[in-house]
Amino acid sequence: MAIEIENVTYTYMKKTPYEKDALKKITLKIEKGSFVAVAGHTGSGKSTLMQHLNGLIAPSSGIVKVDGVNINSKGKGKIKARRSVGMVFQYPETQLFEETVYADIAFGPRNFGLAEAAVDKRVKEAMAFVSLDYAQYKDVSPFALSGGQMRRVAIAGIVALKPEYLVLDEPTAGLDPKAKHDLLKNIKDLYCEGNTTIIMVSHNMDDIIGLAGRIVVLNDGQIVADGAPQEIFMEKEILTSAGLRAPHLTQLLQKINEKALPVKLDCLNVATAADAICASYRRRKKNA
Repeated sequence: MAIEIENVTYTYMKKTPYEKDALKKITLKIEKGSFVAVAGHTGSGKSTLMQHLNGLIAPSSGIVKVDGVNINSKGKGKIKARRSVGMVFQYPETQLFEETVYADIAFGPRNFGLAEAAVDKRVKEAMAFVSLDYAQYKDVSPFALSGGQMRRVAIAGIVALKPEYLVLDEPTAGLDPKAKHDLLKNIKDLYCEGNTTIIMVSHNMDDIIGLAGRIVVLNDGQIVADGAPQEIFMEKEILTSAGLRAPHLTQLLQKINEKALPVKLDCLNVATAADAICASYRRRKKNA
């Protein structure tokens, strides 16, 4: 089971002087159970691509399938397939509209026709997931919360739908460091539960490191790299041309490797990087 994008092109303002291909013959398969990061600078086409995944926009040409169902066809199963993909837009707090946190998170499950007891259970679970105390916040206006808390409410509203695929478009944009750290931990915890495939859009490789098992890099509407983080972070020319840079940890290891010690560059967290540096230092000291 997977999301399959087959030779998809999307053209904005077709047949006008401003016609532009935002996506150019994209082919991509996202397996169920994976954590995939889609990276690219502003205007690379990553947000446009994400909006194809649940039928918010239809391709100018090509096919998008979710678990084998063409989500833009007239066949059976289209609605169910689209509903299996939850979308959290960039700055999702702008989507909040209900009078209370509870009502906002409950809106989706209620529209799916769930019984009120089931809705209540999902709201409580979703609020716990994003670290919002149910008793403290359920009756509070979402507009009285901090920016980070509003972001968590918006994400909880999608999590409450229990999508099989969760698309997060620049989820940490505009957040302070603590709110960013907390949100990335929430996302990691959700993935580790094992029931949700996560597709996270970002231009910040520091957000991606240690989370995604695969990175797809877009530039000018085309896939220019696709592979494991350890591989992608080494592709300096590709990253630079795409307006990206390797995570700070990778850059540090590269500097150490150039100036001081031959050290492994494929470390994805501080602990393994420290071990690699210490091991390299011990080897040099032993051979001195």
